[in-house]
Parts: sequence; C-alpha cells; structure tokens
Amino acid sequence: MNNPIFLKELDALDQIEAATQSLKTEVMGHYKDLRLFSHFQPIFSLVHKRPVGYEALLRARNQTGTNIPPLAVLNMVESEEDTVFLDRLCRNLHLRNFLPMADGSSWIFININPQVTVSGKKYGSYFGDLLERYQISPHRIVVEILESNIHDESLLAEAVDYYKNLGCLVAIDDFGAGHSNFDRIWRLAPQIVKLDRSMIAQAAYNVNVRRVIPNLVSLLHDSGSLALMEGIETEREALIAMDSGVDFVQGYYFGKPKNLLINPEQDTELLPKLCESFKNFTQRNTEKYHRELQEYLIKFQQSAKLIESGATTEQACFELLNQAKIERCYLLNREGRQIGSNLTSPRRSTWNDPRFSPLFDARDAIWSRRPYFRRAISNPGEVQISRPYLSIAGANMCVTLSVTINLGQNTQVLCCDLDWNEDTQ
Repeated sequence: MNNPIFLKELDALDQIEAATQSLKTEVMGHYKDLRLFSHFQPIFSLVHKRPVGYEALLRARNQTGTNIPPLAVLNMVESEEDTVFLDRLCRNLHLRNFLPMADGSSWIFININPQVTVSGKKYGSYFGDLLERYQISPHRIVVEILESNIHDESLLAEAVDYYKNLGCLVAIDDFGAGHSNFDRIWRLAPQIVKLDRSMIAQAAYNVNVRRVIPNLVSLLHDSGSLALMEGIETEREALIAMDSGVDFVQGYYFGKPKNLLINPEQDTELLPKLCESFKNFTQRNTEKYHRELQEYLIKFQQSAKLIESGATTEQACFELLNQAKIERCYLLNREGRQIGSNLTSPRRSTWNDPRFSPLFDARDAIWSRRPYFRRAISNPGEVQISRPYLSIAGANMCVTLSVTINLGQNTQVLCCDLDWNEDTQ
C-alpha cells in the first residue's frame, strides 16, 4: 500500500489514520509496502521495583512477512513531508496499541524524529488532536527528543515548550553520546534524561567511568531531571546502574521489546532478586575496601602516636612510607595550611610525572576545603578515610587518611595519601 502523503481533503489526524487498520488485537499501520506494528520495552523504577512505563518501538514486516529493521524503514523516507508522515503514523499506532493494555498510570515513552520536532508544525496540528480524540491524559506521555541532532537552539526550545504546554513530560534521549551537553539540560529542563548505552557499557570494564557516573547522575538531579540508564544487558551492568543512583533502568536484562506489556503478577521476581544481589555487591565492595585499608590504618595510627610522643614527622612516618600503596605524608595546621614539604614514599619518589611539576611543591598549600581535613577537625582523634578522588598532588586517584594530633596546645592534622588507581582496586 503506497500512502497518499497528506491528502488535501483530510485534516492531519485523519490523514494519518487513513493509513491504519484495526485488527482483532492491535492496530497496524501501512507505509509504502510495509506493515507497521508496535512493541513495548519496560522501564523499571528501582525504588518501586516494578515497571512504571514502556518505550514504544517500531516493528515492520514486508509483504512476504520478512522483518524489516526499524532503521531500514526510517531510511526509506524521501522527503521532510514523508518523515513527518511516518513519525506521526508511528505515534498513532503506539498510543492506540498501548492504551488498551496499560494500567491507569504507566507512562508511554514515544520517540519523536528530531526533524519532526522542529518542522512538524508546518504540516498542521496533530499531536494535541490525537490525544483529544482518544482521551489520552498528556501526563502519561513522555516525549523522547534526541537533542544532539537539533542544531537550531530556538527551534529545539520551542518544540520542548510545545510538549510541556500540552502537559507531557519531556525526556532527552541518548545523553552522553554525540554532542550532548549540560548547557542544553539546564536550558531545556527536561523531566527525564536517558543516559546513552555507551556509558554503562564502558562502566562495566572501566573503573574511571564507573566513578564518574554517580556524579553525573547527582548533577542531573541537581538540575531537576530524573535519570534513566538505558541499554542494560547484564546483571553486572544492572548492579553498576543501581550503584550510580539512577532512578529508572531499561534494557534487555529487564525485558526485551514485545507486543504485550509485562504482567506484574507474573514478573515479580527480577527486581527483588537484583536488590538482594546489589546488597551483596555493595557489601563485598565495602569489605574489600576496608580490608585493603586496614593494614595502612594501623601503621597510620602508629605514626600519629609517635608524633604526639615527640618523634619527628620523618621518624614517625618512616615505616608507613615504605608500605606498598603509600604516596606521601604531610602535616596541616588547624587552619588547613600545610607545614613543610611532602614526605614522599621512597618507592614512588621517581614516579612523579614531570608534566605536573608545577604542582609538586606543596609547602604552605591550603587544604582547608578538603573534606578529609574538615572531618578530622570535627572529629578529633578519629581517623578519617576519604572517598577515592583525583589528587592534585599527583593527578591520580587516591584515598587520604587524616587524623588530628595534639602537641600541647597546638592541634595539627596528619594526612597520608594512598594510591588508588584501577590496578589497586
């Protein structure tokens, strides 16, 4: 069936519905010589341990029943008008197929072609009319916009405002791929940001990416957006996603796209089991972290006591500095100002990267902004352990131990940096 694109005598919605056909259990679309169908992939809330929405995805077959990849269908468009027609047809199918199966609150995530996002209004009113005809509450629609493909900022903002004014939620899709940036997140203020599959794939084997994702999620939350990690395919990726603090998850691990929605009564085991795995996962990581630190904590406390007993810093830290992961020791006064130079481990004195030589001399440096200093001052006599962070002293990941020491009326803070690069974890 070759579609008459935008017949003059019909309004925009009726033109689209002329290319649809109601079957016994679903609505099918006709585009050129293809038959179009809807599949839905569940999106889970980790807190609620259940699906809270579904992404609608296109499936197509030719006249012989052969499956045609969605990308191949999209590549068949021959003009802007054709693009708008296909995009609107898909939305029509997805909404009409979703509603009879869904509960009264689940979201449907609908992808909108970036070109349609900015130019669809030239082809008449459509989406608002579609929602009105089928009495669809706009707040159940999450419009996914692939913002990296839209270069006209004003048109992008106008499109986002249009869907928000309808009452829909807006999601930025594939964030972290291509030209995505936070500047657009701040200006567009989407309710949901979908993190590109490439992030979780890299985090599964790259500890540096794994460290960054929780901070990225936190920044999205601070910007007013919920975070969704898509493309999760394994339990390990699922556990990393949970550890990152994302709100929602999606991917083959949780459910492949199907023409039916998940039956909550039949699919109740995955999330509880994953939560139990996550509990064990975090417990193992925490135990491993503290186990690796334990020998250094003992040596560090011994060094602090030796200084309080009158030993010089060099004498007190000699044995500590010869431990495998120790990088440096240094003293701070009560205001956080460094006293003297770093005492560097003899194992690492030749490891300094000359590219960072302007940072080597830390005499009189101010470390009062560092959490490990503030916590040590707030908890006198208790050893503080920082989270892994990038050290300005060596431009590498490190963990800092800190504790106050009392020298008469004078309080100082002894600090010790441990190398915490990937091969140490």
